[in-house]
Amino acid sequence: MSLLRRLWVSVVVAMAVVLVGAFAVSLITARSYFEQQLTAQAGDGAVSLALSMSQQSKDVATMELLVTALFDGGHYSQIRFTDPAGRVLVERTQDDAAEGVPGWLVALVPMEARPGQALVSDGWRQVGKVSVVAARSYAYRSLWRGALQLGSVMLAIGLFWAMAVSMLLRWVRRPLDEMAEQAEAIGAGQFRVIDEPKVVELQSMARALNRMSERIRALFSEQAGRIARLRDEGSHDDGTGLLNRAAFNGELRRVLSDPDVAPGGCLAVLRIADLVVLNQKLGRARTDEWLSAVADALKDGLEAGDDVALGRLGGAEFGVLVPGMGLADGRAMLERLCSAVTALDLEVDAAHRLHLDAAAVAYRRDDTPGELMARVDSALMRAEAEGGIVAEPGGSPLPIPVPGAAGWREMLEGALARHEFTLTSYPVLTTDGGLVHREYMLRLPAAGAVLTAGQFMPAAVRVGLAAACDLEALRLGIARLGESSEPIAINVAPRSLIEAGFLDGLDILLATAGAGASRIAVEVSERGLDASLAGLEALAEVLARHGAHLGIEHFGRQLAALPRLYALRLAYLKLDGSFVASLHENPGHQRLVKAIVDVAHGLEVAVYAEQVHTAEEWAAARDLGVSGMTGPEASRRLAAG
Repeated sequence: MSLLRRLWVSVVVAMAVVLVGAFAVSLITARSYFEQQLTAQAGDGAVSLALSMSQQSKDVATMELLVTALFDGGHYSQIRFTDPAGRVLVERTQDDAAEGVPGWLVALVPMEARPGQALVSDGWRQVGKVSVVAARSYAYRSLWRGALQLGSVMLAIGLFWAMAVSMLLRWVRRPLDEMAEQAEAIGAGQFRVIDEPKVVELQSMARALNRMSERIRALFSEQAGRIARLRDEGSHDDGTGLLNRAAFNGELRRVLSDPDVAPGGCLAVLRIADLVVLNQKLGRARTDEWLSAVADALKDGLEAGDDVALGRLGGAEFGVLVPGMGLADGRAMLERLCSAVTALDLEVDAAHRLHLDAAAVAYRRDDTPGELMARVDSALMRAEAEGGIVAEPGGSPLPIPVPGAAGWREMLEGALARHEFTLTSYPVLTTDGGLVHREYMLRLPAAGAVLTAGQFMPAAVRVGLAAACDLEALRLGIARLGESSEPIAINVAPRSLIEAGFLDGLDILLATAGAGASRIAVEVSERGLDASLAGLEALAEVLARHGAHLGIEHFGRQLAALPRLYALRLAYLKLDGSFVASLHENPGHQRLVKAIVDVAHGLEVAVYAEQVHTAEEWAAARDLGVSGMTGPEASRRLAAG
């Protein structure tokens, strides 16, 4: 029982004792008053009767007439006239039961009706004695009516007092509840600040909690900032702020192996010639300023996109990686970027005018990073020799099953109606080889091939069918629960979270899973989430209602959002594969991963690594505290047994 409830009970009990005591005292006082009235009534009746008898003839008939007259006209239970020898000459009695009065009151509050006595004389001679007993029934009826009235008033007072105490305690409890909720919110990563209560004794406590909330908020912000700095130090070039060569190569490896990314795209390299001359003529400081301006021009010339990667590969060589872009669009992009850099109008002298060389190659998912970089270097050399921009197709063209949005809509709606979608799974293993869960991804058989989510989901988003596809993936995943006891994870597009009907459909599907919903995790890619994490709150609420789990994949860009993600009861996050690439050889990424793991473990959030390709990367991630792995190395280890 809570302290306030105990206080309420103690106050109510004390008040009840006071009221019951007052009621009892009132009853006892009333009984004494009625006893005195009965005695006085009996005495007055006896004196009056004796006086009347003394003035009349002393025959028995007259005496009986006088006794009967008093008995019939007064409230008496007994009147008796006796001679001097004690013989009863006349007596009248009646039942003294109080009708309408409960027996427990008569037993609880007994009244003593003492008889009144008087002598009857004839001159100086005593002729008898009169004894009168007043009837108690009238007194009991008056006492019962008074008890009911007094009890009603006291009950009303008691109820009013109990309500008043309840309101008072509720007024006191409100700031206590707010402080308790604030403390729980702090533990859940939500740093609320409450208004100081009007209760003076609680103001200092609320002030201390507010200070603690602000202090922890500042601590998390500091940790997030430190992790962001580590990310920038390990992944970004100091002079331009673009991705460095190692991070760019990591992005390249990720898009070539991630089944959720478009299976093809464009890799372009732009090189500013005569950098040595620029250094000699302008000096190191001005050259660095020029390169920084070039980087800004390149960033401004690119269209916004989650998977667009722009990096400085070394010196004055810049790389652009755009998944899903065709070669013609890549060439147009290079022309736009070259124009943006040329518009900076840097001329060293009349004899040395800087010029740009640029090349673009198309890639497919079956390409390797080394081969692809060799191809783009070869194309860049051709550009240097021939001048202009070189674009090489390389490999077979990207498959486009149907042309246009209308064709995609027709194909996807038909596949949904006929339930043609399938699932493929990838294991997520613990560091010692145990299964964490199987990550299921949607596939669509079409035109003799199997399309990955990276191929059809962009079209599904464009035609408004992303939520329907994700619900189909969840339906297929829930069906797998009955076939195996293994936990599963289903990827959903961030766009689905804000589409009408998705959360309601998810709620219904999880309800059909019953107890098996606790073996389901729903993953959302961090890349598609905006800074406010819109839609995740409602998703987390639906998942928590059914015991399912929330995961974030491709994590590593919105580091400051980690405390808020924890507040949404985040179960785990998966580090982006670009931070895992060659992790054992990249001290900057090692420091970044270690910082993320430390903060996540402090928030009781598990950390897994994506796209672990080698045993060396596995060992490095394990040593840094990562608790689970996925990727080719995980698949090899699971197959090996």
